[in-house]
Amino acid sequence: MSTENTGIPATDPQTPEPKQTGLIAYFANNSVAANLMMMFIIIMGIFSYFTVQRQMFPNIEFNYISVTAVYRGASPQEIEQSILIKMEEALKDITEIKKSTSRARRGSGSITLEIHTDKELPEVLDKVKARIDSIATFPADMEPPNISQFEFQQDVIEMALVGDLPISELKPLAKQVEDELLALQNVSLVQLEAPEDEIAIEIKPETLRKYNLSISDVTQAIRRFSTDISAGQLRTDSGIVAVRVENQLYTGDEFRKIPVKIGENGAKVLLEDVAQITDAFTEGERYFKYSGVNAMSLSVKATKDQSSVPIAESVLAYVEARNKTLPQGLQLKVLVDMTFYLNSRLDMMLKNLFQGALLVALMLTIFLRFRLAFWVMLGLPVCFLGAIMMMPVFGVTINVLSLFAFIMVLGIVVDDAIVIGEAAYTEIEENGGGVESVVRGAKKVATPATFGVLTTIAVFAPSLFASGPEAAFFTNISIVVILCLVFSLIESKWILPAHLAHMNFTPIKENSWRARFNKSFFGFVNGPYKNFIKRCIEWRWLVFSSFIALLLMSIGLIQGDYVRTVMSPKVAHDFPGINIEMNDNVSDQTTLNALKTIESMVYAVDEKIVNEYGSTMMKDIMVFNQGRTSGRILVPLVNEEERHFDAFELARRWRDAMPTIPGMKSITIQDNLMGGGSGNGEFGFMLFGADIELLNAAGREFISMLQQQEGLFDISSSIDPASKEIQLDLLPVAYDLGLDITNIANQVGASFFGGEAQRVIRDGEEVRVMVRYPKLTREHFAELKYAVITTPQGQEVMLGDVVTLTEKPGINYIRREEGFRSVYVYGSIDEEVVEPNTVISEVEEKLLPQLKSNFPGVKSELGGSIEEQQAQESEQLVFFIAGLLMIYILLAIPLKSYGQPLIIMSVIPFSLTGAICGHFIFGIDLSMLSLFGLIAAAGVVINDSLVMTDFVNQRRKQGHALLAAVTEAGCARFRAITLTSITTFVGVLPIMFETSTQAKIVIPMAVALGFAVLYATLVTLVLVPCLYMILEDLKAGFSWFFGLFGKIFNRKKTAPIDTSPSQA
Repeated sequence: MSTENTGIPATDPQTPEPKQTGLIAYFANNSVAANLMMMFIIIMGIFSYFTVQRQMFPNIEFNYISVTAVYRGASPQEIEQSILIKMEEALKDITEIKKSTSRARRGSGSITLEIHTDKELPEVLDKVKARIDSIATFPADMEPPNISQFEFQQDVIEMALVGDLPISELKPLAKQVEDELLALQNVSLVQLEAPEDEIAIEIKPETLRKYNLSISDVTQAIRRFSTDISAGQLRTDSGIVAVRVENQLYTGDEFRKIPVKIGENGAKVLLEDVAQITDAFTEGERYFKYSGVNAMSLSVKATKDQSSVPIAESVLAYVEARNKTLPQGLQLKVLVDMTFYLNSRLDMMLKNLFQGALLVALMLTIFLRFRLAFWVMLGLPVCFLGAIMMMPVFGVTINVLSLFAFIMVLGIVVDDAIVIGEAAYTEIEENGGGVESVVRGAKKVATPATFGVLTTIAVFAPSLFASGPEAAFFTNISIVVILCLVFSLIESKWILPAHLAHMNFTPIKENSWRARFNKSFFGFVNGPYKNFIKRCIEWRWLVFSSFIALLLMSIGLIQGDYVRTVMSPKVAHDFPGINIEMNDNVSDQTTLNALKTIESMVYAVDEKIVNEYGSTMMKDIMVFNQGRTSGRILVPLVNEEERHFDAFELARRWRDAMPTIPGMKSITIQDNLMGGGSGNGEFGFMLFGADIELLNAAGREFISMLQQQEGLFDISSSIDPASKEIQLDLLPVAYDLGLDITNIANQVGASFFGGEAQRVIRDGEEVRVMVRYPKLTREHFAELKYAVITTPQGQEVMLGDVVTLTEKPGINYIRREEGFRSVYVYGSIDEEVVEPNTVISEVEEKLLPQLKSNFPGVKSELGGSIEEQQAQESEQLVFFIAGLLMIYILLAIPLKSYGQPLIIMSVIPFSLTGAICGHFIFGIDLSMLSLFGLIAAAGVVINDSLVMTDFVNQRRKQGHALLAAVTEAGCARFRAITLTSITTFVGVLPIMFETSTQAKIVIPMAVALGFAVLYATLVTLVLVPCLYMILEDLKAGFSWFFGLFGKIFNRKKTAPIDTSPSQA
């Protein structure tokens, strides 16, 4: 029907064809509008690229609220009864709270609230504050509770002030460095790991008796003397004059001259006469070492909205300048610079992006004319810069995952342009050049091409609503992919036709390589392929069965553990660390000894590595204790190319060499960049019950069960070994003296634990002034009974005379989950040995029933990161099904058929075969990230099938026989289908062979996408034509069946009259 054009004039007034209209025609005729749109996208995109925030990984939204309360000297039972249970009762009907976990320790308690992800956190925070503030029955000595939401902070630089000086001399300099860092223009978060200062006033009991004083008298004297008071104001002729007393003391030496007792004749007893005054750190041992030298740790962080690169540049410039002015022997050393890793990862991704783009360009040039390939390739920067322009609007940053999204869509965004360009070029070849030919060609495939892109968008759209800890990973990729696809629609429909319309294609020379390639290519398509597809259609049921068999075989690879399934791939850390937690009943020295033992072990392992390979793996080592019972060792590794193996192997060697350490509660080796160092472990089980003793016993048995399970290590729990507790019981004489248990407890607490006289702000830090007995007196149980107790009448008696002292086992830690006491048992999974899901199923099916039979009344629940990942896995499955439903709708509308979308969509499960085989070839595990690659592949393979099915429908409308239309469809669309698939495959090809450790997070996606698309090409070109014919077979079969059924039914109704039709 189409009229042939002469090919010479582009706008022939004699053409009988009606002039093309619509948006495509408008932009094709108005190249100025198309070029201006393109220039606007490119310029704004380039501007956005240089201003958009850069990060290693996207911001993780923490939907948690923390409530903490300090009640000094109180036991965990008191914290639980008088604080935590009251808070739980007040908060229990706030419906936005998903889960609450309470922890009671000696002297403090906390509640962590997990909030439903769809709720507004600031609003819930206000509700929580209002409920906590309404509680009027908290203990009088409790400090006001602190209520805050967890804020995501990016690590930028870990550094240390290193010098051979005592820590007490290093701290003032470190504070000065902290202040100078905060004064830098773009630095807003600096954390200094330093012990707190304290002014300790220690008085011996015998001295108190000698001067007839009590701890309370000394405390009151300090409060009266060391203070700033406003004494009002005077109204004078010259104005208001304030009257003030300024006598606040700030240092230990200033406190010496405080009079604690004044005689009748005016003689004074000064504080220095009765007390030992020390202005130093709070009690306890300190250990801060950087590669064996004393150090203070400083870490610079960024808020979630800040870009870490300029912050790091400012800090590094400051460190370089400050090192020149520091005293001799002191130096600021950078332990970890996250931007070094960030820049190397981003460079790696950009390198792969350019390599992929080059390969895509090469493929396009081979299959299409160079000038056509050039204009199709121009779609890449337009789509990418368009997406970058819009990224800040949707809160997406440039990070490893968003860059991978660009790599993933490399081949996908040109698909639309390839289909439009190829159709326009075919029209030009047939009817000559010009705007009308280009628009006519573009319109022929505009509908399937547009709906093809919309189906890809539909697959990614549900992931925008992902929740959970890794939701940011999915939403980042989805937003970038959708933005690129939207701009690919704009580019291919409005910009590309305008360029193609004003381009003259010279005829191909007969002896050129392109003519020879085209001849060979189309010779193959119209010869061997055409014959093969005819034979396949003839044996369609056998072909269909073969593909089903291949699919079952690939599933067999998973079932047979040849391809393992894990939640998320582990990525080796660049600076592994060891976190230790000691039992609460150990001394400071025991914690220090444990840290030194592990430090020696790390050095010994490194020495073996040097002997084995000739060079070290460690760049530096930082060792420090955090409070009385915990410590941390951080080991930055040498640059990646200098490492002999990764952090996982190093961690394995550390575990093998780890000695048995007395008093150790838990030890966690952080070797996985994607987690593993958190307090919840990779997996965890909550045990609930009313009786804490029963729970602890069940927890200990469960630990021993898990330790015997293959592939589980670093098993720890929240169980604390029983500590000593001295209980006081009043003797009858105490009542005679007018003493009660509260009065005695307060006096003993003030003497032994220490009474807080006041707090002063010094150099921006809060310093406590504590009054108590000397350490030697407080450490001896025997000394307790000699403590002086003052009766209401002013008499002094020994504690041992008015109470009995009984030593009993006590509790150091109570954990509560959803209002019940609980024990949490957690650990790590060695994915080299076992599949996480398999081992957890085994524990749930075999070990837990056995535990519950031994301990009736104990309930259990899965926790840890695996629980979050399982929830995310099922959510992704729901999203995938929702995506498929949207695809079906988007396919059924243009095809006007219920059955044909099923043919097109049947390619999706078959593409799984390619993805599994790809994982098998590369020897990598199937993970959640592989699923994302499959989602992307689903969009691509549907486009191919849609283009082919649409061609069949067009041919059938023109009156062609079904068999001829199906056979011709494969040949006519062979180039477009193979080209879209090959470009997608080569786009992700460089990343598959990336050896960088950090690329492990994106390799599964690349392999899943690349191989699924490659195999799906075979499915589209071979199986889809067969399925089209199978659908017709089924239609004929159903027609025959219902026809036969109808005949029988009609025959029964009209039995006396013979009206059966003759056989056609």
